[in-house]
Amino acid sequence: MKRNLTVRTGTIAVSLVALILFTSCNERKQAKEEVTVEINGTDTVTNFTRYTYTEKNEAVSEANRKLDEMNRRIDEWKTDAAAKAGELSDDAKAASDRAIADLERERDEFKAEVDKLQNSTEDNWEEVKRDINNKYHEVSADLKRGWQNMKEEVKETVDEAEEAIN
Repeated sequence: MKRNLTVRTGTIAVSLVALILFTSCNERKQAKEEVTVEINGTDTVTNFTRYTYTEKNEAVSEANRKLDEMNRRIDEWKTDAAAKAGELSDDAKAASDRAIADLERERDEFKAEVDKLQNSTEDNWEEVKRDINNKYHEVSADLKRGWQNMKEEVKETVDEAEEAIN
């Protein structure tokens, strides 16, 4: 299931960027543009399992910071998609909407784990912090993999568009 979600999210994200770029290139713009994709966020490794129950508030705060980062990233993607909406075909818009919906679902799954962490007791603390740690790393890896795949696809699409223009 995790592999399918990862592949689907990466594929949708790559398709979204490829469609946006291809649509832009179809207008036969002669100007050459440099495309860069950055992953914003911290480089530190988050490990929720290191927290003790007495550090619950700190764990919840960190989880909420990570959730805020995910929300910011999704909002950036939505803004970019909206800015390109006029240039996209109906299929490209639908692919964009699906990619964003997948990202939102993953974010919602992490949010559910944050809520469990907030409502945890000393009796279920070990299980809850292990679950949120696993979900965080799963979602983070999926997002990072999606961006890396997208960067590769963007480069290939730009190269193909440049060849078509020349």
